[in-house]
Amino acid sequence: MSLNRPVQEPWSRARFRKSSRSDGSGDGNCVAVAAHGGVVAVGDTKTPEGDSYQHFRVSAADFGGLVSGIKSGEIA
Repeated sequence: MSLNRPVQEPWSRARFRKSSRSDGSGDGNCVAVAAHGGVVAVGDTKTPEGDSYQHFRVSAADFGGLVSGIKSGEIA
């Protein structure tokens, strides 16, 4: 069965989602993330790397810990 969709590399821009906390001012203050398997890629939409926003990758568990720390105020 073919879905007639282009094949996406794990870290292509199409897989990334912008933060809902992005300020929307157009000045490029946007964090983007993409998950693939047990890995999360994190990037900045104003400085793409080729066809990807990826700047670094971390395990999903480590990313979850980072997000929890930010939400709790432990990490500012």
